Amino acid sequence: MYGMWFLENGVVVFVKQTIMAMVIGSIIIVFLLFPQAVSDSAKEGLLMWFQIVLPSLLPFSIVSSVIMGLGLTERITGVVAPVLQRVFGITRSGCYAVVVGMLSGYPLGAATTAELYRGQRICKEEAQYILTFCNNASPMFLTEFIGVSCMGLHKPLIVLILVYIAGWIGSVINRGRHHIMRSLGLENSWSAEFAGRKQEKPYAGNVINVLDESILHSFVILTKVGGYIILFSILAGIVQQMCPFAPEYKAGIVSALEITTGAVLLSSTIPGISGQVLLVAFCAFGGLSSVAQTASVISETDLSTGKYVIAKIRQGIIAGILYWLCSTHLPF
Repeated sequence: MYGMWFLENGVVVFVKQTIMAMVIGSIIIVFLLFPQAVSDSAKEGLLMWFQIVLPSLLPFSIVSSVIMGLGLTERITGVVAPVLQRVFGITRSGCYAVVVGMLSGYPLGAATTAELYRGQRICKEEAQYILTFCNNASPMFLTEFIGVSCMGLHKPLIVLILVYIAGWIGSVINRGRHHIMRSLGLENSWSAEFAGRKQEKPYAGNVINVLDESILHSFVILTKVGGYIILFSILAGIVQQMCPFAPEYKAGIVSALEITTGAVLLSSTIPGISGQVLLVAFCAFGGLSSVAQTASVISETDLSTGKYVIAKIRQGIIAGILYWLCSTHLPF
């Protein structure tokens, strides 16, 4: 019996390793066949990370890490916590991850959630729940790049609002009755369910040490983010070079891989409301690049990437439907 189990387990491992080796080998071959596309796409991804992502996210990441290191999260969110607690049905500590995610963009929302969970400030169930709506593209990206540059809207704020509302609706669907009951104060809060939750205490050590650790931690996260941006930029470039599909399908595939490059393609190949609906939907989803970034920052926890992906797909569908409904009644 045990011999059969080990045999079956060994076969499964062998098959997985074989498939992985074939995939990696195929990627290497493609890289060799399209060296110019790989080089150009890598440069674009590197420039995107260095000129846009790093300057916008690094200061925010450092400050956020310092705030958590000094034990100031609940004091920082004191003004907005009562509203967020009632809207999302989360604890006061969880509100901090939501604020960071809404202001900075992915993957800092997920990274903050994972950090709060590792520090036993929120329970696993709440952390998994917060991941479903706190990790979105940054407000500047959604309004300036998507709303103005790609869609040409006179009221680009609508993109940001609909993406965030779609996340909220998705959270209601995800939590169902428990979410509504918590929001109305008719059911126990997360903190009541998580007896082991640590109380936040101001840091009594050296502030410089906290700053040093925050800078190092932020650079590690953003270096990983840069690697994923470059990798998915290369994949997007290869898709544009070698896929024998129509431009519309290529734009959709690239958007599913990396939304920045995909947004430019979608806006130029699928004009009108159809293209805008798809663009808003893909922005709410975030692309596989953002999924990989999120998986990286939560990899040291037992939070589920699969549940996060399902939630983002649901958010993308909802955002697309909302934009389509609003576009038929409101001039943008």
